[in-house]
Parts: sequence; structure tokens; C-alpha cells
Amino acid sequence: MEGIKRPAFVLALVLASLLALTALLIGTGPVRHRGPWRIFPRDVAHWFGWAGAVLLGASASYSALKRGFPGNVKSWLAVHCIPGILSLLVTGIHLANRVAYARPQHFLSFFTFVLMATIVVSGIVGRYVKTKFLRGYWRTLHIPLTAIFYLTLGIHVLEKVGIL
Repeated sequence: MEGIKRPAFVLALVLASLLALTALLIGTGPVRHRGPWRIFPRDVAHWFGWAGAVLLGASASYSALKRGFPGNVKSWLAVHCIPGILSLLVTGIHLANRVAYARPQHFLSFFTFVLMATIVVSGIVGRYVKTKFLRGYWRTLHIPLTAIFYLTLGIHVLEKVGIL
């Protein structure tokens, strides 16, 4: 890693910070009953989550596409960036509609979303910031956090469909 003396330390620090942020979002007080509001009916919100997953799959295809079909890398980067940003928006609607008050059992859902937001922001930084210092941190964070994100997303999906 150019410019990064301790990439494992930086990654551990970022993960600990994201876990702490997620823990702050989770309420520990008494459970409040959901109010009458919803953005969309429950089943529609469920499909927003699946739509976000499809967009993530399209975004993840970037590496394979740029290697398998060489050409204009900027075009393939657009195939990666646009669905990635859209998936954050769609899953944000999914999360906001499904959870009125964050309880401890929603920790994995919130942590997965916080990871996703961090990955999207780091992708935007990596795309538009050209300094070697920030690019070094981007390489240290973006790819490992993406791997951790897909692991937590897989656990989240398996938990919600009743397998775990």
C-alpha cells in the first residue's frame, strides 16, 4: 500500500468506528409501537430491498466486465458507480420503511446499511480524488469493506428469509 504504513490498523479503526456509530443508532429504551405511517405498504418495501440487491449485483459486475470486455474503462466505471449509488437510495427507502424505531435486533440491518453508505462514499472519493494520500486510504478501505459488506448482507438476507 503506497503511503499507508499500517493498513490493517486503519481498517480495524474504521470498522470499530462503524460499529460504534451503528450502536449509537440502536435504541435501548422501551419498545415503542409503530405509528400509522409507512412510506409504502410492507410488501412493497420488501421489494425495495431486493431491487437494491439487484442494483448491487450490477455494480459488482464491474470487475468482471472491465476484464472480460476491455474497452473504455470509464464506461465500465459508470456501470459500477451509478447502480452503486442507486442501490444506496433504494435500500435507504427499504430500511426507512421497515424500521420505525431501531431496536437491538436491527443491529445487523443498520450495520449493513452503514457499511454500504461508507462504501459508496469511499467509492465517490476514490473516483474523484486524485491525491496519492487519499487514493492509498481508498485502496485500504474500499475493497476490504466491500468484502465485509457482502458477508453481512448475506447474513442479513439469510436471517430475514428464515434460514438463520
